[in-house]
Amino acid sequence: MDDTERSPCPPSEAFRSTPAPAPDAPARDALFATLVEDCLPALRAYARSLCGAPHLADDCVQDACIRALSAFAGFDTARPFRPWIFRILRNEWLQRLRRDRRLTAMPDDEIAGRLIDTHTPEDAAEGAGLLALIARLPPDMADAIRLVLGLGFSYEEAAAACNCAPGTMKSRVNRARAVLIESLEADGPAPDAPPSVRRRAA
Repeated sequence: MDDTERSPCPPSEAFRSTPAPAPDAPARDALFATLVEDCLPALRAYARSLCGAPHLADDCVQDACIRALSAFAGFDTARPFRPWIFRILRNEWLQRLRRDRRLTAMPDDEIAGRLIDTHTPEDAAEGAGLLALIARLPPDMADAIRLVLGLGFSYEEAAAACNCAPGTMKSRVNRARAVLIESLEADGPAPDAPPSVRRRAA
């Protein structure tokens, strides 16, 4: 048999392609649990600001966490986790809104408590007025207020959660804040917006 008729040599083991090692599932699940636990209070507060009813908010958080766990194997752990899971939660709520038009977003006291110090009856009344105004904002502007002013997200984190550019998020916050200040000043007799709303305008 000449050289042209010889069967090709099998590739050496050094060049044989091998699959990448499977991720350590228990370790990844443990990491996911730790990350979720860190975010859970803020997740619940955001969900309640979206859903209004506590039981519906808890259902949204649970379903969002289930979806996030299913997708976590493909999540790049070098990326920030918080905007990623908040985006999943927000999408879960939007899907529910599309399925049931009777649902409406209602800001919750947990978010209001982060926006306003309600130590006096006057402050509490002002907080209730602010909640009513937030409820009337366009959804994208209300989300911006909840995430950036209410939960302390950076513009970048809030933008990632809402699938928009940081500049867009900053614009939404500024427009929402301007609407809130104008509405609060128009109501009188208290001409000043809550300190947290004015302070973050700078």
